[in-house]
Amino acid sequence: MGNYTDYTATGMDEEDALFLAERDRVDTPPAPTDAPTPGFSRFLVEIDGSAEEYTERLRSLLGAALDRAVAAMDLDHLDDPDSLELDLTVRHVPEWFAALCTHSGTEQPAPDFARAGAARFTAAGHGSGWRLSGWLERFDWDSTFRTWEWWDITRTDERTLSIWVNAHGEDFFACDDLRWAAYTSGAVKVTGPVLVDAAEWRAQRGRAGSGWPPAAAPGSLSAHGRIGEP
Repeated sequence: MGNYTDYTATGMDEEDALFLAERDRVDTPPAPTDAPTPGFSRFLVEIDGSAEEYTERLRSLLGAALDRAVAAMDLDHLDDPDSLELDLTVRHVPEWFAALCTHSGTEQPAPDFARAGAARFTAAGHGSGWRLSGWLERFDWDSTFRTWEWWDITRTDERTLSIWVNAHGEDFFACDDLRWAAYTSGAVKVTGPVLVDAAEWRAQRGRAGSGWPPAAAPGSLSAHGRIGEP
């Protein structure tokens, strides 16, 4: 379906519709006309490598977490939930992230970009990092801890990306779960959030077009089709 109004038109309640639309935005960038709020909270992410590779890593994390949550949603209150034809495939959490978050000596060591990002997360004063189970629980469909919704990621300049979230007009909210994902995906520095006018997002999304970030390649960690728990 792809957006909130498509889901609510089926009789789905607002919270479930928002959740499904959020998962869709991880895989497919929203159109510049889709902003439902006058302002977004923006994080600026400095990177030292490929913007495409960084974005794919981050989307693979969020996609896996939201897949688990969607698969656990209770839609039995709908007259005909099967008619929605929801994709309930659960993507694996990327192995590099699982290795980083399990802290187990028996696991394969996490790659350099992930370990460096984790060290930068801690050096920036955000704590020692997250266990995998605790991080995934923040994305549970019935969780009350996460108050932000993923909206988009755009390229601000050659070495800076903007992460856009809908925090319902707030610029101060619990978001270390997102910072952890952003850093461990390979960020050099993450600043924000800062509340900015939605027109700024529309301008960056309009310049990027619908082709960036590129769609996940078939068989990649961010593509549907691999079923399993992390």
